[in-house]
Amino acid sequence: MNNQINIVIVCYNCGEDILLALEDIRNGDLSTGNLNIIVVDNSSSDNSVELLKAYNGIELNIISSPDNLGFGRGCNLALPHLKHGKTLFLNPDVRLEKDSIANLISFSEENPAAKIWGGQTVNAQGVIDGQNAWREPTLSGVVSWSFFGDILLKKLGKRIPDAYTPDEIASSPYVDSISGCFLLIDTGLLQKLAGFDERFFMYSEEVDLCRRARELGAKPMSTSSAVIMHEGSKTITSQNKLNFLYHSKLKYIKKYWHPLSFLVARLSLFFAAVLRGCIYTLLSFNKRHRAEAGVWWKFCKQQLSWKI
Repeated sequence: MNNQINIVIVCYNCGEDILLALEDIRNGDLSTGNLNIIVVDNSSSDNSVELLKAYNGIELNIISSPDNLGFGRGCNLALPHLKHGKTLFLNPDVRLEKDSIANLISFSEENPAAKIWGGQTVNAQGVIDGQNAWREPTLSGVVSWSFFGDILLKKLGKRIPDAYTPDEIASSPYVDSISGCFLLIDTGLLQKLAGFDERFFMYSEEVDLCRRARELGAKPMSTSSAVIMHEGSKTITSQNKLNFLYHSKLKYIKKYWHPLSFLVARLSLFFAAVLRGCIYTLLSFNKRHRAEAGVWWKFCKQQLSWKI
């Protein structure tokens, strides 16, 4: 059995966060002797590269990109530098427990046919956030979010479309896709897939990767025994998150869905932004609501300029 583990981290102005993650790795249960840690810097404008070059806790392979390539393309820069075994994609803003990676590796060894493995994500308060795995995107999921159906379903205690509950994963660990913040994959499979689809700048690239992997026989699995704390990106505003998240989702939809379903999804997302913009405009008697209204009206304008 090849115990070599590659760890790939993409950096954009988050060197300090990566140093914390590296210390978690160094102090973890997994021996660092078999680790090949690659940090891809996406043209950071702060002192991230200098901080990482000065770090001497674990040997790092630092790859510098002259441009901000996004997550998928950034990860793909690491492909020529991977060693045989398995590759872990790790977000810079996660904090690891002592046994997080070791337990994920053990889980992968117990379930080798899965080819892709993930753990459990919790928020800063230690509460499971449901962001570790997702179902294959559906039109009902897009429409539900667009017209507040997910809020109603949550209030009724029902599962929202395109998501898993912790109980569902506990009863059956097989999932459609694993979150890219903590995704372990067989390196041979990753290379066979030629890495991530570079049309996705940020978001949906791991959903696409897992779908293509499933078509080759992979069976992604998630375990609650490997837990990480995921804060969410500190280097992206809520405005940019909306833009990247749903632009990428529509790219995914266009790639795999019928053109009519794609059209319905695109119109739903646009009218979702209009609806929210109108609601917050009507409620704009305080500063927070005025700011929210501005976010949604800007999101409307961004959608009009999307090239998909």
